[in-house]
Parts: sequence; C-alpha cells; structure tokens
Amino acid sequence: MAGTSAPVEVEPHLDQPSPDRPGDDAPATPDSEERAPTRGFLIGLATTAVIAIAALVVGGLSWTNLRAEQTAQSRNEQVLETARQVVVNLVTLRHQSVDEDIQRVADGTTGPFRDQFTSASGSFGDVLNQGQVESTGEVKEAGLVEADDDHAVVLAAVTSTVKNTEAPDGEIRVYRMKVSLDSADGNWLVSDVEFVA
Repeated sequence: MAGTSAPVEVEPHLDQPSPDRPGDDAPATPDSEERAPTRGFLIGLATTAVIAIAALVVGGLSWTNLRAEQTAQSRNEQVLETARQVVVNLVTLRHQSVDEDIQRVADGTTGPFRDQFTSASGSFGDVLNQGQVESTGEVKEAGLVEADDDHAVVLAAVTSTVKNTEAPDGEIRVYRMKVSLDSADGNWLVSDVEFVA
C-alpha cells in the first residue's frame, strides 16, 4: 500500500518577532519597578542629609562647649593671677615707699574694701614709718573656690617676712586669706579680704 504524505504546514519561527507581539528587546516593565530605584535613591539622599545635619549639630555643640571651657579657664587664670598679685601687694609694704605701696593695693581693689583701705591709708602709713617696717610677702598656694563671670572667691596661703625696729632680723608670718573678687569693666578687682584660720 502506498503511503500518502499530507502536506506539512510550517509554522512561522517562534523566535522571530511578529508585528503584533512585542520584541524581546522591549520587555514590559511594571510601574512599581521603575519607581523602586528612584525611591531608594531618595531614601539614601535623605539619610545622608540627616547624618550630615546631625554631624554639624554635634560638631557645633562640641565647638561651643570647647569655647566655653576655654573662656572659663582663661577667666579662672585671670582671677587667680589678680588675687595673687593683690595679696602680695597687701603684705609687701615698706616705709621707704609707703605711698606707692598703698596706691598699688588701692589700684587692685574695688567697692567698700577699697574705700576702707584708702581712708585708713594715712594712719597705716604713719605706723609703717614709725616702726620702720619692711614687709615682703609671697603667695605659697592659691586655689579657686568658686567663680562665675561676675564674682569669684580664692583661698590663698601667704607668708611674709617682716622687719621693724623690734625685729630687725625679720620675723616670718603665715596667713590664710579668703579673697573675694568682682569683675569690673573687663578687669578683676578684689572686693574683700578675710583672714581665716
């Protein structure tokens, strides 16, 4: 029996793009996939901005704190230096230079303490002259008790060598002083001195 062959229909090649089917080179992309990279970029940008702002704030606060510490340290050094100098002036008095020595003390003081000191300076000078007093002092130690921008308190350990007609070779005297200071026109001046045990 003879075989018959039916004609075979060949379908168009499946790999070929057809006019009514999009080609492989233009795949469909859902809208959510297009927005995902943009959203990720914006989140990253926002995060970077927040970190940068936080770093600026922390850096600014650190700088402000550093400046405040430096200002306080500078103030405290001025307070201690002034207290030391005025205390030395108080215990360094000589009959040969009584007017200059008294004026030096007055220049470093303020308020009622200055008024009391200057009003008593005449009789004080007479005592120095009559006793031929020569007193030379130094601050052994000084420490800050408290300080702000207007007022400060310092404790000072002071020694002086006092020569006079009764002790021509000199006597060593030891004092502890509580020194109060006030800020006036950018300068620190002593407003009170107390002798403490």
